[in-house]
Amino acid sequence: MALLIAPSCIGCGVCEMACPTTAITQTKAFPVIYLVDPLLCNDCKRCVPLCPVDAFSQDPAWAVCHGHGCPLSSHKYEGWECSEGVERCKECGAMMWKSPGGQWECSWCRLGETHHGTTCPKSRKVLTTTNS
Repeated sequence: MALLIAPSCIGCGVCEMACPTTAITQTKAFPVIYLVDPLLCNDCKRCVPLCPVDAFSQDPAWAVCHGHGCPLSSHKYEGWECSEGVERCKECGAMMWKSPGGQWECSWCRLGETHHGTTCPKSRKVLTTTNS
C-alpha cells in the first residue's frame, strides 16, 4: 500500500532523504509539496517515523508491496526478485521479475518468453488504469 502525504506536511524534506527508492519527490509548488510515487514506493515506511508532523497515511487505492511483489511472496516463486517499478515491461507496463540467476522477464505478457499469467497488485492497478 503506497503512502499519502497530508497537507499538514511542513516541507522539511526528511522523508525524501530517507526514501531508499526515491519514491518521495518535491514538487515545484510553493509552499513546498512532497508526493509519493506509488510505483516506486516499496512500503518500507522509513519515512513515517521521521515525519515531525505525522503527515503520512496509507493510500487505500494501492495494494501493499511486500518487496518482492505479492505473488512472489509465495513458495512458488521463492527466490525470485521484483523490479519494484524500476524495470517495467515495454510491451504491457507490468513489473518485471527475475528468477534466481535469470534475466528480467514480464510476469504478465510473454516478454522474456515465460508466461506466468500473474502480476503484482501495483501492476494490475496501472494496467487497469491505462487500459480503461
